[in-house]
Amino acid sequence: MKVVIDKSVFLFLKENKIKLSQQLKTVISHLKLNPKMYAIIANDDCIRHFIIKGIDFGYMIDDGVVIISDCRFVKSNTKLKVR
Repeated sequence: MKVVIDKSVFLFLKENKIKLSQQLKTVISHLKLNPKMYAIIANDDCIRHFIIKGIDFGYMIDDGVVIISDCRFVKSNTKLKVR
């Protein structure tokens, strides 16, 4: 299973000066082995999310590729909008 991180996620982490490289590497290695291990968003089995240090990351499983495409602070009022 291939894991792709969207550019907007990198920009969000960079703009907010958040360093999660080791935790993100661990999660990516888990996603490669079992992409459906995290909680579902919006009753869709292919759209899921995980939380690292108060940041909620949304991802989508699409034809053997896991796309981490959205992130937000957990205490934020905005909704996750995975493609």
